[in-house]
Amino acid sequence: MSLCPSITETLVSIGGLSHLVAATRYCVRPKGILWGLPRIGGTKSPDIGRILDLKPDLVFANEEENRREDVEALRDHSIEVDVTFPKRVSDVPPAIRGWGARLGGESRDQAEALASRVEREIEALEGDRPPATLRFVYWIWKDPWMTVSDDTYVGDLLRLAGGRNVFGSEPTRYPTAAPQEAVARGAEAYFFPSEPFPFRPERHQSLAQKLFGAGGRFFFVPGDDYCWHGARTLDGFARIRELRSAWGEQERA
Repeated sequence: MSLCPSITETLVSIGGLSHLVAATRYCVRPKGILWGLPRIGGTKSPDIGRILDLKPDLVFANEEENRREDVEALRDHSIEVDVTFPKRVSDVPPAIRGWGARLGGESRDQAEALASRVEREIEALEGDRPPATLRFVYWIWKDPWMTVSDDTYVGDLLRLAGGRNVFGSEPTRYPTAAPQEAVARGAEAYFFPSEPFPFRPERHQSLAQKLFGAGGRFFFVPGDDYCWHGARTLDGFARIRELRSAWGEQERA
């Protein structure tokens, strides 16, 4: 059983679909594959009673995505819970290998293949990473406005693109910050992901221009590609390469 959408997607990608007895209602990837799979509530509101009725041998969870009290409630009922917490891109391959080892069989081999591919991609991106010159802010919420520090998976992913996080040194991982502060810190690129807050260009482009100036570089991006870890990390790398190309063209212009 999985309580984290990115883990669910990865488990399926390494051949674990037949092992899944249930997942959260937010576990929607891979698309078209999970129809009919029992649902046990949300990531932060799982139905503990339903989970106990299903009698899973193992539950996969994420330290940030899921609540400690829910994990402890399951463990109090002698259910084993595997908890991971990748905060760096380099944390992903060990996590994938761990999930494969938990599933065993062919999943172990498929996990090794996926983890090795992620490692090769990291090595390639690190090898030709441009200088961190473009100052960015990655908004995850509004009212209040919230962003990310460098102590996050998202921050580390954008580092590979040659970005420099203007809120990178903040002591909290998800600081609250006024839009004017981002401008004052010299932000040039502003990211608006589709999750957790549903930023949309048709709804928020004009607001972004009003708050940050028409000359800002605004990127409305799919949030799952930037914050889901595991199999989706490869999609994140594709986005990073697109950013490098876009930023390079803008610099040459």
